[in-house]
Amino acid sequence: MSSVVRENVPLAPYTTFRLGGPARYFVNARTVDDVVFAVKFARERGLRVLPLGAGSDVLVPDSGFDGLVVRLVNLRGAVWNGNLLKAMAGEPLPKLAKEGAARGLSGLEYVVGVPGTVGGGVAKNAGAHGREMKDVLVEAYVVDEDGYVRTLKREELSLSYRSSSLPREGILVEALLKLREDDPAQIRRRIEEFLAYRERTQPWTERTAGCMFKNPPGDYAGRLIDMAGLKGFRIGGVKVSEKHANFFINEGGTADDAIRLIEHVRERVFEVFGIQLEVEIEILR
Repeated sequence: MSSVVRENVPLAPYTTFRLGGPARYFVNARTVDDVVFAVKFARERGLRVLPLGAGSDVLVPDSGFDGLVVRLVNLRGAVWNGNLLKAMAGEPLPKLAKEGAARGLSGLEYVVGVPGTVGGGVAKNAGAHGREMKDVLVEAYVVDEDGYVRTLKREELSLSYRSSSLPREGILVEALLKLREDDPAQIRRRIEEFLAYRERTQPWTERTAGCMFKNPPGDYAGRLIDMAGLKGFRIGGVKVSEKHANFFINEGGTADDAIRLIEHVRERVFEVFGIQLEVEIEILR
């Protein structure tokens, strides 16, 4: 077995929730060739593949993941060419937002408070403040299930609210984004406002997985959970945040605590409002 592949690697340290068991196989990719190798390795053995960026928006069960995890945060590099940005999957979104501001390029300010990477941002069509990744994405470069690098136009990715056709179409290794020129001072002002809003309204220093549920049409998941009387409610060592009810905080719990809390919150909101909340994070099964 290649030294690139490790076995039984604990995943909790690689997620923002800090929960979950080990991956059966694990590749810490630093090049596109590492990703190609990982995909071929998994295909030869009939393994499921999980691309992992900064580890937000994911909940690993206590039993772990019986497949291959490809960690992409070390797949780095960004090239600026006018208002075009070509960025590798592991580039942090907040970093690129600030670099864009310094260049007088707008379009990424809204992700300055998102603890994610380009890969995860595109795959989940990350958004905030009325903007989404699909607003700036031109095309994506993915490693498909056969180990080939393919170019996919934005229109081919089925980008919708917190969703896309990735990773079914392949593992994103690089993306081309198109920004727009603007006054650097105005961009920085918006960044400061977005960061202040996040600090004021979200438990950003705690161990969370980000927003737990998608907002239902015309409403907000956090408001519904709050009105159902669930702020501060806990199961084991995981609780609903008192600051923002759509965030769950790990205070020394287990993935099973989190899963049971998710189900309890969904059931309670449905009882009170008749609305079935849809989970936004990815729960590995």
